[in-house]
Amino acid sequence: MDEGREQTPVAVGEAYISGALTALDDASRTKLFYEVLAEIAEAAGLRAYLPHRVSDPVAAAHLDPRAVYEIDRAHVTGAAVVIAYAGIPSFGVGIEVELAREHAVPVIVVAERDRPISRLLLGNPAVVEVVKFADLEGLRRALAAALAAVGSVTREGARPVVADDVVVQRFITSLEHARRLPAVEVTGLLRVGELDGDTATAIRDAVQSGRLFAAGLRDLVGRYALRGADLGAFVLRDVLERSLSETAGTLGVDPRAVRRHVATARVRVGLPEDAAPDSVAQWLVTELIAPPTRALQLHLFGITNARH
Repeated sequence: MDEGREQTPVAVGEAYISGALTALDDASRTKLFYEVLAEIAEAAGLRAYLPHRVSDPVAAAHLDPRAVYEIDRAHVTGAAVVIAYAGIPSFGVGIEVELAREHAVPVIVVAERDRPISRLLLGNPAVVEVVKFADLEGLRRALAAALAAVGSVTREGARPVVADDVVVQRFITSLEHARRLPAVEVTGLLRVGELDGDTATAIRDAVQSGRLFAAGLRDLVGRYALRGADLGAFVLRDVLERSLSETAGTLGVDPRAVRRHVATARVRVGLPEDAAPDSVAQWLVTELIAPPTRALQLHLFGITNARH
């Protein structure tokens, strides 16, 4: 493909990084490569989702296989693009590419120049770009260009125009999906987030009632890798706005420890340790509530603006 094409940023959405995770010969090096793919996607304006941060077969071996399937399926089908590494043969990658096809999610296949790629995979209609690279710098240029091409196709309206009322209905449905996830996925996220007891119950109840977007919990656990008391304190204090004493009681720690955990969590998600309540509230809206539905918002408002 042309490595010199203009690199226009892709509209905000999620890039699902698909790659082999089971029985890897050099797991740490392979996962580091996936992190590089994620870095390139984020430089193009996307939010990268890396399965190994949430459902790694070793680090999260306690997760039920069905929970892993539901978590990964939700991310693939809701992604703006799937970046599939085909340098290591993988049943999982093949399944994820087929899931992408079923839900009209474009796929970019990535592999080293000397690695053969299955013709069945390359023939999947979801595959819109193939990036073959010889070195890291070439990968960065070629993948950035491929992401720009995918974003350009989306912006130029290659997909069929959908009636406004249908878009609104899809938006409402998307909002509901963002609010609530299957109980098995919520349970899986709480396990990965190392939460149990009263804290897990409080968060599960918050998801059920809609006070905490389930997609937001998924981002806190997956995208920001919050764990244990840091995760619990952040949700209880900053999301659910519980008092310091109530949060301390739920977590089973003293108030000073709650403050430390909240400060650590805030820094991890990109907030100042002493962020004011209005700043935290704005972050929650822009980072935990808006992203899961932003693509449909852009679609809806794009159609409206084009007609006016």
